[in-house]
Amino acid sequence: MFVSEIHLWGAAVVACVVFVAMIALAFFDRKMLRRMLVIFGATVAQMAVVVAVVWLVYQTNAWWAYILWFLLVLFLSTCWCLYPLQAMWKQMLWPVSVATLVGGIVLGGSAMLCLPLNVFLSVYSVLMACMTASLMQTMMSYQRSMQHPEVLRKSLLPHVRTLAQPLVMVIPMLYAGMLLGGVSALEGLLVVFLLIAASFVANILAGVIALLMLRKKKIQK
Repeated sequence: MFVSEIHLWGAAVVACVVFVAMIALAFFDRKMLRRMLVIFGATVAQMAVVVAVVWLVYQTNAWWAYILWFLLVLFLSTCWCLYPLQAMWKQMLWPVSVATLVGGIVLGGSAMLCLPLNVFLSVYSVLMACMTASLMQTMMSYQRSMQHPEVLRKSLLPHVRTLAQPLVMVIPMLYAGMLLGGVSALEGLLVVFLLIAASFVANILAGVIALLMLRKKKIQK
């Protein structure tokens, strides 16, 4: 059994390293330091909200708490997809929102069917992070193609190829977590294959929906 222990001297070393890094950054580029502090503050605020909802889910273990977590993850995933596309935020809002919703429903439903509800929280979050990364990559690829309308893809295949790539990095970590939690290797492998299939379908579906909606908007214009 693994026991988590926080060593004060280790935490102190990490704090010193962060402090030295901030001083070095302030010496070379103060504007960059301010931007980093704003990003750090926004990240802390987001994590505070996430931790509060996670605590609420585990404390209540009620259906409405899981729905709250589901909606929070959908909202954060949509915002993370739209953040690097600020110049096209209005154009991307509905395609990204609908794609995230459909993909999230597929992933959430698959996780609930395959796994006990008490592990839904962590598994769903990992799978949504994977889908968010693939969808973000697809949207940025589409945005780059918009700069050259004459070479705009007639087929969705070039975009679809990148949709499942984050699975290669995410799923092994999920499998390692199951092994550390005491799940047998064969049982964990079966769960991984089921989640890979569900994630692949959700990623492809989300990407295709977003791209089709964007292409439809372009045709209408």
